[in-house]
Amino acid sequence: KNEPVDLSEIVDETININKKAADIKELELIVEKPEEAIVMNGDQSKIEDMLINLVSNAIKYTDKGVVKVSYGQESDNQVFIKVDDTGIGIDKKNQDRIFERFYVVDKSRSREISGTGLGLSIVKHIVNLHNGSIQVDSDLDRGSTFTVTLPVK
Repeated sequence: KNEPVDLSEIVDETININKKAADIKELELIVEKPEEAIVMNGDQSKIEDMLINLVSNAIKYTDKGVVKVSYGQESDNQVFIKVDDTGIGIDKKNQDRIFERFYVVDKSRSREISGTGLGLSIVKHIVNLHNGSIQVDSDLDRGSTFTVTLPVK
């Protein structure tokens, strides 16, 4: 689908879906919203799936601290969505592979928290379907920032 999508609705829905998991772990779930509504064209359900995946991963891999979602207009033609966490982080040597299907950075830890290695490959696929890009900036024991950039139209 390619229809007008209000990012604030998607972010609000994602926060509602993930609030209980964050509360259980006593994590602070923060949203930084722009003052003006941001509307873009895209597939609302796929963008929701993408963001739910990113936020649930951030919660899953963060034992204490903060998970923050922010979004805004990068330019007339692009919007950004960022998911930051203060979690375990990802070693630089693994960052090139995290978007591969079934790739799991730490297999012993993923069994502990039920990771299959599909979430980020699904995110990457959805971003590609929307002609966007995704980047990760992460350091072990300091957390991760996933930044998705999508065209407005």
